[in-house]
Amino acid sequence: MTQKSQSRTRVAIVGLSIEIMLDSPLHTDRAAVQHYSSEQMRDGDLWMVRGMLQRIAEDADVEAAPLQWATALPGGPLAADAYRDVKEQALALLAQHGPFSGVLVVNHGALEVEGLDRDADTDFVVAIRDLVGPDVPIGLSLDLHGDMTPELLDAATVFSVLRTAPHRDDRQTGYRAADQLLRVIREGIVPKKAAVSVPILIPGETAVTAATPARELYGSLPGYDEKAGIMEANILVGFAWNDRPWTAATAIVVSEGDPALARREAMQLGQAIWDQRAEFRLRMETAEVTQGLHRAATCAERPVFVSDSGDNTTAGAAGDLTSVLQAALQDPEVRGVVILGITAPKTVAQLVGAGRGADVQITLGSEHLSRPKTAWNVSARVVACGEYLELGGFQPYRSRESAWALVRIGHVLASFHAQPIGITTLAHFEAMGIDPTAHKACVVKLGYLHPQLEDIAARHILLLSDGTSQLDMTRLDRKALPRPTYPLDRDFAWSPEQGLYGDE
Repeated sequence: MTQKSQSRTRVAIVGLSIEIMLDSPLHTDRAAVQHYSSEQMRDGDLWMVRGMLQRIAEDADVEAAPLQWATALPGGPLAADAYRDVKEQALALLAQHGPFSGVLVVNHGALEVEGLDRDADTDFVVAIRDLVGPDVPIGLSLDLHGDMTPELLDAATVFSVLRTAPHRDDRQTGYRAADQLLRVIREGIVPKKAAVSVPILIPGETAVTAATPARELYGSLPGYDEKAGIMEANILVGFAWNDRPWTAATAIVVSEGDPALARREAMQLGQAIWDQRAEFRLRMETAEVTQGLHRAATCAERPVFVSDSGDNTTAGAAGDLTSVLQAALQDPEVRGVVILGITAPKTVAQLVGAGRGADVQITLGSEHLSRPKTAWNVSARVVACGEYLELGGFQPYRSRESAWALVRIGHVLASFHAQPIGITTLAHFEAMGIDPTAHKACVVKLGYLHPQLEDIAARHILLLSDGTSQLDMTRLDRKALPRPTYPLDRDFAWSPEQGLYGDE
């Protein structure tokens, strides 16, 4: 990038934030990616971006330059052409509108691209580093379900990672990233970074931050931040479903300039994570599918939310499975239950074409992709349908707009969707005309409940269902993952020095 004189501090904001599950059968193509322009970033109250803008606005002599942000519902590998589009546009906008005093990057940490034999978040940030040069600081915000590599640690200058799961602190995380970056710019700090890769697979449902051990580990981070000479400490639990060389938990510490301090504190934090490895387990109420549905349908409390964890669309699963719906239909005692978020585009076309009030013969399981197809013919009455859900505003985990239909099949209500969808907010229910409190139970294709649902749930039952996001890590085939890794391997010694990398 050609450097020109600047009269004020200018900070660019770009990013590509998508959580990718390699085993998902539905790839993330160009049509699935949602692009936000500079104006939309300023006005759209967007994920993490809003916290960055808030912090920058506090300093009258700093200009925020939001350029481009792209995201998509978690899914299968991002198509190479879709990635190239976003990357090339980000680089072109940075070159066109620069020079900048610093760059803020809003990513996730679990991005994977078809045909790219490299961590894609690393590839994206390294390309920005190559463009802006070694002297322009880069602040990187990440989801705690992301991964880290030595090249990514080297490319960025400061880091901020979400500290809550379910995620409630995206604004604060973006704010912290911007605050650190401005400190580097104003004070001339040359941060030193250290990370420790901890060989543990931690699916997100075992690291809910309101429960042990994530509560204590993430709760310890402000104490690290307050230590003299430390800019910020963070924990990535990693994206446990992906079989990649960099899949692991990571402790990250950035100091104000002392590499020994960063390394010492990162090793301490890495050891603390390792010491709790056996404690990362499901802390919420769990049940097998049939048992859990029956338990929910006979519960006196409302609303009860039930998670189809094996087909969790907010982890990247396709949402294609009708296994839970079929189990509910087979049990006459499972009444008053709504089962939401089934991906079945051909079925949706059939239902929407018939229209509201029509009785339509459909075949459950005919559109299974991640597990064997089934052929259970049922009669479905269309209760409501549309070409898209009218959600309004920015919604995290929102898919591209697509057709949907709510149907009654026997004693069960179910919603089918032309594209995968994460039913995570009350707006999703309202858009389909559903009152969660009016039904005995609502089944959603999630793992842990997202904040709005968690806040109103009288009870939550997580089904130990099968699918690409099933929670037993020992059942997954691993070829690229470094071994030994817990819990696939249990009887091995480890020390933080083995996983340490960063500045010396």
